[in-house]
Amino acid sequence: MLVFPSEDRSDVASQALSALFEGCDASREQSRALFDRLVAGELPEPLMAAAFVSLKLKGETAKELTGAVEALRFATRPFPRPEGLFADSCGTGGDGSGSINVSTAAGLVAASCGLPIVKHGNRSVTSKCGSADVLEALGARLDVSPEKSRTIHDETSFCFLLAPLYHPGIAHAGAVRRQLKVRTIMNLLGPCLNPARPPVQLLGVAEPKLMRPIAETLLALGVERGLVVHGSGLDEIAPHAETQAIRIANGALEFVALTPEDAGFERRPLDQIAGGCPEDNARRLSDLLHGRGLKADAQVVALNAGALLWVAGKADSFRAGAEQALDAMAGGKAGATLDRFVEASRG
Repeated sequence: MLVFPSEDRSDVASQALSALFEGCDASREQSRALFDRLVAGELPEPLMAAAFVSLKLKGETAKELTGAVEALRFATRPFPRPEGLFADSCGTGGDGSGSINVSTAAGLVAASCGLPIVKHGNRSVTSKCGSADVLEALGARLDVSPEKSRTIHDETSFCFLLAPLYHPGIAHAGAVRRQLKVRTIMNLLGPCLNPARPPVQLLGVAEPKLMRPIAETLLALGVERGLVVHGSGLDEIAPHAETQAIRIANGALEFVALTPEDAGFERRPLDQIAGGCPEDNARRLSDLLHGRGLKADAQVVALNAGALLWVAGKADSFRAGAEQALDAMAGGKAGATLDRFVEASRG
């Protein structure tokens, strides 16, 4: 068995490493112990890199993901959690599509339709424009305190929690992630680490094989209603093809398929929603939310916002949710939510 050079309490983490290096699964307890060491800055980088690669090669399990999230949550900066129903909309990234910021736009649209959103995200690492990048390009200030973010949420039904402000321990993995230059377990953990712990979540994954472990992880972590989706190559609900999904409801998982036709839309090729730099995406998003957007943009955002409204119980069906979302954009209601959020963040 591998051992750390110091304390006895590292034995469980050593067991995790030994299991992973033999191509076996780690237990939830072992994974938590391993990631406890990571966030404390006590996991040597060579062992960290080897663990990340071992996890990726064999495939991360729900128990491994859940244990890791529990460790990272313990080290998370607290956020004053809102009362009642609220949600998050995000993805793992890594699909290589270069699309517009669909989950960010969908969150703002859902908020304008009566579903409060606490969005958790970051600046881009590999893509042209992350969620934080586009919101900053729209004029929002994101480096605000948890208390300020909660006030913004209460005033506008939308706020954004910038991940590095809440998860300082994750910085210990930064060098290894940059050196590996591939998707690691850290990409999967981010969407599960919203400090507000939303009871409702729409989460997109870049690979179909990740759907089940991510859905089981969300269920284990207490998500009450949710949808884990893979859209034929996208970590979003797809405008061009069928989307595979796992619905979380009543403590159980249900496999479903969603298509653009289910929402009353025709299919559209992916190149119609290709994005650009933060400034370009910000203009597209602002036009869209104020009722001046491209039809393809409106439809892909309506698919995702509509699904979020549906799983949250704010719409009777996927199609009804998509129609609500389209109306919110066409009438400028979503744009008003964006404007209030930006103004409140700078106040």
